[in-house]
Formats: sequence, structure tokens, C-alpha cells
Amino acid sequence: MEINEKIFKAYDVRGIYPDQLNGEIAYKIAVSYAKKIKPKQVIVGKDMRQASDEIYDQIVEGLIDQGVDVFLAGRMTNPMIGFATWFYAYDGGIIASASHNPVGYGGIKMMSKGAVSIPGEDTELKSGVIEGNFDSLGDKGSATEVNINKDYIKFLLKFVNISKLKKTKIFFDPLYGSVGLIIKDLLNELPVEPVYNNADPDQNFGGLSEPNPLNSQVRGGSVEKFKKSGAEFGVIWDGDGDRCFFLDEAGNFIDAPYITALLCEQLSKKYPKLKVVGDARIIWPIEKAVTENDGQFFSTKAGYRFLKEKMLKEGAEFGAEMTAHYFFKENHYCDNGIIPFLLVWQIISESGQKLSQLLSKYQAGHALSEEIKFQVEDPAEMIKTVKENYREFSQNELDGLTVESPEFRFNLRGSNTEPVVKLNMEAKSQEILKREKEKLLSIVK
Repeated sequence: MEINEKIFKAYDVRGIYPDQLNGEIAYKIAVSYAKKIKPKQVIVGKDMRQASDEIYDQIVEGLIDQGVDVFLAGRMTNPMIGFATWFYAYDGGIIASASHNPVGYGGIKMMSKGAVSIPGEDTELKSGVIEGNFDSLGDKGSATEVNINKDYIKFLLKFVNISKLKKTKIFFDPLYGSVGLIIKDLLNELPVEPVYNNADPDQNFGGLSEPNPLNSQVRGGSVEKFKKSGAEFGVIWDGDGDRCFFLDEAGNFIDAPYITALLCEQLSKKYPKLKVVGDARIIWPIEKAVTENDGQFFSTKAGYRFLKEKMLKEGAEFGAEMTAHYFFKENHYCDNGIIPFLLVWQIISESGQKLSQLLSKYQAGHALSEEIKFQVEDPAEMIKTVKENYREFSQNELDGLTVESPEFRFNLRGSNTEPVVKLNMEAKSQEILKREKEKLLSIVK
């Protein structure tokens, strides 16, 4: 079968199932992975997707044929594979997952010992899949079923002081994804009155077009149900559970940079001179929180691989992307979708304030746009045109093109996972944001 090389992404392997990614290709990826890192023991999991069943089975088959002892963890959230890899000191971990991509996609995320990510576009891995030898070795590995849920939940609860959590009515929406596998067990002994929505895991995500809270149409039904729930705040996860988003007490959807700023403020109490890593897309609220708490902010390219690498290099305790991926040094620099929820709950409990009140100082005097995507044949040419039109402003090319002035700032970059160019913009007011966005769009179009 001819392999479409576009499935090898900057972070993982991802493609339409079964045309671009299927069991046959998954088997080859597993073999190439085994030959690259030469593991003795690997833990394997899968998300809720229908595609993940076949991909998971063939990953296991490929590893066993290469003499690897495989630990079968079954369905799980994406963050659980990273946790399991470092917590149990396995030589590697693989999860069959296409993240928040639309229904119909399949994917594979890989890591080596210590939960170090292996990019899908890794030269050795990729060439091994396309040109490699897939003969089985003489001695086959074993397969052992494991359940990591109890250890994982116990680990998560270490991030908060349970005695400081106040009895709270909270709205929980996993969008039919894998958080639904563990959320009820997590909350079992906590002082919460839960309101569940879309909480039963489903391979087709309940008919949603994609399990992605950033899609306003997808989250719209959740917001309406929240407003009728009487809950004090809400949490919505994406399909694979590595991102969490918040609704304030009025049902307003909170952009992730404001939650990031609030978490920086809280974590600064635990880590004086907190070091924080963030991507280049939206940074002003985060810089404000870090500066006011005598910390340091480091910017890097978007993508969990780059966040983890930068955090490790700088020794940062916390990292975040504007897409609501949150990374913690205590979690071996892996991202996690449950820890931010627990921390925000504790902040609300201790402060006695509503979520909107806690965020107001970061939202005041700041506006940001939803990410705008452009389908273009030549991203480099588009970015070059914008660069020439903004010569009088400060620019950097850390990740695509970032332009900054005292009043506004924007980042224009090619996606690592989609054939698009993405625009993110922030400004000192809604009026400035509207004016500058219209100007930029007229140039781009």
C-alpha cells in the first residue's frame, strides 16, 4: 500500500481512516518505532474513536513481533499515556488517537522513556515506515492488560488541597470523549454537585462534527445547557481529554490565555519566580500575570513538542498554549486536561469570588480575536506580503510572523496539522482589534 507522507506531522501521525492511516500502516509505524528506540516494555492505549480500535490492535501486533513486551491499557485520555510512560518507567508509550480532529480521522502519538515525544516527521521513524524491513524477529514479546486509572486519579489529586475545595455545583462536558471514562471516579470523593452533559463516551462523539470546544457550533449546545443548570462554572473537554475550557457563572466561554494568566498567578504562590513557557500567538495577559508575580515568561513555537522542549531547557514549572493545552513540570512536562480544572476550582473556593471576577483584571484593556484560518496554496508568499506591509512595526519569525505595536499584536503562521495559515490577534481594546483586523484581512485577501 502506498503511504501518503502527509500523515507524518510535526507532533504525531494523523490521517483520514482508512484511506491515509489504517491497521497496515499502523503496524509498520509500530515496527519502525521499535527499531528506532529499541524498547523492552511499552504501554499502549487508545482514544474513543472507531478508527483507533484497528490502529491499536496493529500497533500491539507490530510491537510484539519485534520482541517488545506490551502493556495494554485500553481506552484512555491522551494525558494518561504520558503519565503511564514516566510513572511506571516504561521504555515507551503509544496511543492511538487523532486528538480533536473531525470524525473519520485516525492518529498515533508516540513517546520514548520519560514521556519524551517522538515527532511523526522524525526522519528515522518515517524512513523506516516507508522503506523498512517488517519481518518479525525470532522471539515475540508478551501482552499484559493493565488498569492505570486509580494511580492516575491519585496523582491528579496531589495538585490541590482537597480540604480547601468548597462544595460547588459544577457543569462537566467531555463532548462524548475519553474524559467520560474517568471523570465520575475522579469526583467520587470530592465536595461537588456534578451536572453532566455529553458524558457517556461514544465512538462517533454523539454525532458532533468534531469533539473540539474551540468550534463555537460544537460548544453551543453545551453553553445553552449550562445556562439552565445553575452551576457556578463549567468545564468542557475535547475528545481526547488533553485540553479543557471554562464557562464562567454566566455561561461565557473563556479564552484560554485568561485561564493561563489565572493559573500563573496561582502557581506563583507555590513557585516563587515562576518560569512559564507559552506559544507566540496570544501572550499579553500571560505576560501581565507573570510580570506582576516576579516570574519569567519564555515564548516558543506552537505545539506540545515545542512547549515540552522549551520547558525542559528553561526549567519552567508551567507551560501553556492558547488552545488550552496546559503543561506541568511535576507531570514530566506533559500536558494535562484535568489538573487545570482542579486548580481553578481551588482558586474559586479560596477566593470566594466568581470566575468572571477573578479574570476581570486580565480581560480589562485587552481584546483578542478567535483564530482565523486561511486556505492558501502558498503560505510563505502570504506571510511575505504581510511582512512587507508591516515593515514599520516590530517583527519576529520565531513561529511564522509576529508583528507587535503598543496597541496591537498578531501572529500569522502555517499550521503543523492542517493545510492552512492561521491568524491570531490581540489589542488594547475591541475598537483597535476591529480596526486592525479589517486592515490585515484586506491585505491578506
